[in-house]
Amino acid sequence: MDKKLLDSMFANLLHIGNKTTYVNPKMNDYIYGAVNGIHVLDLSKTITRLEVVKKELETLSKEGKKILFVATKLQSRDAFADLAKKSGHYYVNEKWVPGLLTNFKTISKRIAYYIKLSTDSEKGAFDVLTKKEKASKMLELEKLDRVFRGLKEMKKLPDAVFVADGVYDKKSLMEANKVGKKSFAILNTNGDIDLVDDFIPASTNSVKSVTFIAEALISSLPKASSLKAQVKRTPVKKTSGEQVRSPRPEIKKEVERKAPAKKVEDKEVERKAPVRKTETKKTEEK
Repeated sequence: MDKKLLDSMFANLLHIGNKTTYVNPKMNDYIYGAVNGIHVLDLSKTITRLEVVKKELETLSKEGKKILFVATKLQSRDAFADLAKKSGHYYVNEKWVPGLLTNFKTISKRIAYYIKLSTDSEKGAFDVLTKKEKASKMLELEKLDRVFRGLKEMKKLPDAVFVADGVYDKKSLMEANKVGKKSFAILNTNGDIDLVDDFIPASTNSVKSVTFIAEALISSLPKASSLKAQVKRTPVKKTSGEQVRSPRPEIKKEVERKAPAKKVEDKEVERKAPVRKTETKKTEEK
């Protein structure tokens, strides 16, 4: 076992569970003991489950599957929203809409309406309305933004659902099971392991704990921006462009060098002209 990883988990409070009176017997195998009426999770098993979940998420990402991260609990909102944005997946971090998965056909219409309101607001279409109508539209947009902010690109059901707290966001796990999608979650000592396909036993009450897990998972989710970076780094097009442009200044220099030669000829012609005129005048005088 990696001692540095274990010490880091202790420092980020992953081992602290709930009160001993607030426990699910299904989690007994993952509880190390109790101190002052609070259960302590077995971090050796947390490490094992974390590695398993990371491999499964990595497999889904390589296959091009999309994951929906659900983190409506205050402690996990920011961490999992950043995780979803960096990895190019979907997220819900303020309010779970009932029927988001089981009634997605209807919910997708609300998402489309939210996108329309957002584009109208950016283009200044609300400026034509009266103050009352504009305030009403902006209030509606604000409410929809809280719910659908991380679902703008979700045109179909996600392939998997990861929940930051399997107890707090239990409804999302139940909907994922109904539609037959894979489900993952972080479970504290009061979690139900039967609701998920796989889980990570850890504290869900600490910001440090949830942030640590989110940062550990991001290594298994390839960034969407990495492909764009590879395209920009290709040097073939740049070198070919430089080769095409290189002879152009040489052609211009040749033209500039020939230009004064023509001017010299013109001057010579102009100088000879008056000589001829004087010769004709002398012949006339004679």
